[in-house]
Amino acid sequence: MLFSPRWVYEAACAAAGVEYLSREIDMRTVASGYAGVLSEFYSPILAEEIAGVIEPMLRFLDELSAGDSAVQLITGFCYYRITYDQPNKPRKMRGLFGSADEPVKTKDYSAEAAVKAFKAYVYALRNEVTETAPAGWKPSDVEGSEVIEKLSKQNLSPLDFI
Repeated sequence: MLFSPRWVYEAACAAAGVEYLSREIDMRTVASGYAGVLSEFYSPILAEEIAGVIEPMLRFLDELSAGDSAVQLITGFCYYRITYDQPNKPRKMRGLFGSADEPVKTKDYSAEAAVKAFKAYVYALRNEVTETAPAGWKPSDVEGSEVIEKLSKQNLSPLDFI
């Protein structure tokens, strides 16, 4: 079995969180849509694995009283996970022997690790160690990742999952 790279899973969960907050679609529909796309490229990912990141992220933002900045914070995390391999080290989407979103042999992602990474991002942002996404940035702006492109092109509807 080949698994999703951790950064793809975390970026997809963040993008799903933004879509959930931005559109009037229930979390199950959003999570199912994102899990379905990821499962086309990697070992099956359940909707619960996506929703298991969105819910704790939103609870954490509620504890911080993020309010209207919640979407900006989650978008910033999505941008950070796609754009950077490590702090201040840009990710190379296309390499000599493949792309950054190629499947990996071992599962190195989890909902708990994704939420922990999100919290670390928010605290780093508050301490001005990292940056937010550029104004108007969205995952569809990403080039060089077939997975991210397909995730951003889907048009979710609650009727799709009935």
